[in-house]
Amino acid sequence: MGSKILSEKKILIFILGVAFCVRGIALVGFMFKNNITIHESGITAYPHIDDSQLYYGTAKNLAEGKGYSYSTTEVPLELPEYFQPTPLSDTYYQNFYPPVYSSFLGIWYYFFGASILAYAIPQIILGTVSCYLTFVIAKEIFSSKAALMAGFLLSVYHPLVWWTSYIRAETLFIFLLLLVILFLLKAVKNNLDIKNTVIAGVILAVTCLCRTVVLYLPIFIVFYFIIIFFRKDKRRLLCGVTAFLLSFYLSLSPWAYRNYTIYNQFAITSSDAWATFYGCNVTSADLPFFDLYEIKYDEEKAVLATSKGLKEESIEFVKKYPIKYIKLCIKRFVAFWGPVTKKPSFFKKIMDTFIYIFVFPMAFYGFYKSKWWTNTGAGFKPAPTLLIIIILYYTLLHAAVGVDDALIYRYPIIPFICIFSAYGYYTCLKSLKSLA
Repeated sequence: MGSKILSEKKILIFILGVAFCVRGIALVGFMFKNNITIHESGITAYPHIDDSQLYYGTAKNLAEGKGYSYSTTEVPLELPEYFQPTPLSDTYYQNFYPPVYSSFLGIWYYFFGASILAYAIPQIILGTVSCYLTFVIAKEIFSSKAALMAGFLLSVYHPLVWWTSYIRAETLFIFLLLLVILFLLKAVKNNLDIKNTVIAGVILAVTCLCRTVVLYLPIFIVFYFIIIFFRKDKRRLLCGVTAFLLSFYLSLSPWAYRNYTIYNQFAITSSDAWATFYGCNVTSADLPFFDLYEIKYDEEKAVLATSKGLKEESIEFVKKYPIKYIKLCIKRFVAFWGPVTKKPSFFKKIMDTFIYIFVFPMAFYGFYKSKWWTNTGAGFKPAPTLLIIIILYYTLLHAAVGVDDALIYRYPIIPFICIFSAYGYYTCLKSLKSLA
């Protein structure tokens, strides 16, 4: 028994070593591709204004003591709602993105300067730790062997490996989401004890302040609590749901209050919360698979539409074109679960298709073999059902709202896909062994 545990630890250490090394190699490749030295910030890899530019600029301002703001001379005279002037010249408060990732960057920039290594090495470590957390969760749900395979699949899942080098929130977000799952599993295992339930709620709030895509996830978590505990212990269910929701929403309140004092409205994310929906449904954005069913606006009409308000125009679109919207949702569903989109380079399509073929089909088999919907005398199996709930939430949300052309929106559920894929491989190998 002792030698078996020792062997498992050695394999796990090897897997984590692989995870760290391949992410380090990816960083070297990223720097070489974009001609970046270790003394540079790496922002030259993003020549156009995008998410990374805003994260970087806000993090620098935080490190320099300018608060959660963005400095630029290129903000138009008629400011978007999510920019508000500060007392400093050419510096603006912003709430286009919530604060956790920029604060994460700002801490490293403050202590080590705005070099590429200042953020890339912590992200490489987080990516490696995420492989470990995936192992721990998979071991809790299935077995040690399946868990080791899940950790390995995530360690070499090259889109996530490559993404570690970018100034983007996904690496930190995935780490936080895995922590949420870990504490939710502990809470359910301990009959929704207050300690683990509250910790899960607080970490989920921090996760939401990293990327607000999980803002509505508590609704699905509460539904999960209900289907697991309604017949078992209604009193415990009520206490657990209350503790979870209070810990989540109270943890969000300081950021909402900050936004209220600056923008005169409580907001967890930007004042343009409907921007993604509008861009992926109403306008003629160049996004994959959507061109057949988009409503084509000329530039002048698009400007007039946005002047009415993104929310109003988005709702009006769904009311006016319900069939077209449903077709968009179906196409997004297919794109979300497909191997590639039409925009990436041919080489990237080959690489992404290869890892997809290796991981996803067996994950579908793992969904089935887990039998998460059957648990003798108790209904659903708590542990695998939680992962299914998270996957379902992400699928429905992005089918309804939007999918990006690189399938980056799918990255946060890749650890769970790897867990089910590993279990699929494990059951196959176990069956073959029994036949031998």
